[in-house]
Amino acid sequence: MSSNNQLKFILPLLSITVLLIFGSNYYLYNKLTDEYSNQVTSLNQKIDSLEKDLNDQVEYEKKLRSEQLKQLDQKASNIEKNLESQVNDVSSNIEEVRSNTEQNLQDISNKVGGIEKKSSLLENKLSQIEVSSSDFSSIIEDVVKTVVSVRTNIGQGSGVIIDSRGYIVTSDHVIDGATEINVIDYSGGSYSATLVRRDTNLDLAVLLVNSVNSFSYLQLEDEGNIGVGDRVIAVGNPLGLAFSVTEGIISAENRHMDDSGIGYLQTDVSINPGNSGGPLVNSGKKIVGIATKKIVNTEGLGFAIPSNIVKNFVAQSLP
Repeated sequence: MSSNNQLKFILPLLSITVLLIFGSNYYLYNKLTDEYSNQVTSLNQKIDSLEKDLNDQVEYEKKLRSEQLKQLDQKASNIEKNLESQVNDVSSNIEEVRSNTEQNLQDISNKVGGIEKKSSLLENKLSQIEVSSSDFSSIIEDVVKTVVSVRTNIGQGSGVIIDSRGYIVTSDHVIDGATEINVIDYSGGSYSATLVRRDTNLDLAVLLVNSVNSFSYLQLEDEGNIGVGDRVIAVGNPLGLAFSVTEGIISAENRHMDDSGIGYLQTDVSINPGNSGGPLVNSGKKIVGIATKKIVNTEGLGFAIPSNIVKNFVAQSLP
């Protein structure tokens, strides 16, 4: 009896204990399940967020690389255009240089032809010059190169180059009243000229040839080296014909033939109208005087303005 009663109390207690254990385990299971589910959800959210960030970063990198590729393409295009432009410029420059070279070669060829022609003309003109004395044979060619024909709208005469820049001495009466002055050299070259200075009393004038060329010229002799009996030649372009040379001597010095105050050199060299303004030259290839036809009524005599007067006049005329 006693055992049965005890058993009655024990069974319910066991049942309650089992139920409590089961309920506790069930609660714990559900709680663990919820926590796991929450953790899984949280992890999925983090994965989604990371995936979104990764996708955003990938898109950003794509856009950045795309923009960089566009910039590189633009730079490459600009470089290509620049190279094409430079190639075109170089091609144009090469063509221009080639064209200029051909033109320069043609100009040189023409100039050489002109020089050869002038040289031939000079040889022909020199062959026409006759000088009886051998004293001047070695200097005739050099002297003739410095003598010019001065032609104006009202007349003509001669002149001589006294400076490499193209300064010329002639007689004042040769250019008196002229509005246009031209100079023709020994080879036939023609140049316009301007009046630099003139002196009617001295019958001297200085002209300047309008040219960039450098000219052959003669120097003026010192007064102390000029004396009676010295052999001289007069070079000029009488009557506008070919250049000619006439020879003679200095017959006298310091001849006062007019009221100019000049003591002229007297020579037996005949001074023709075309020789007026041309040089009287000694065997040393220097100018001893400038021939003048200003003095009249002197048949068979020639007169020249002495080099010392010409030298002073030139010194006041040239820069």
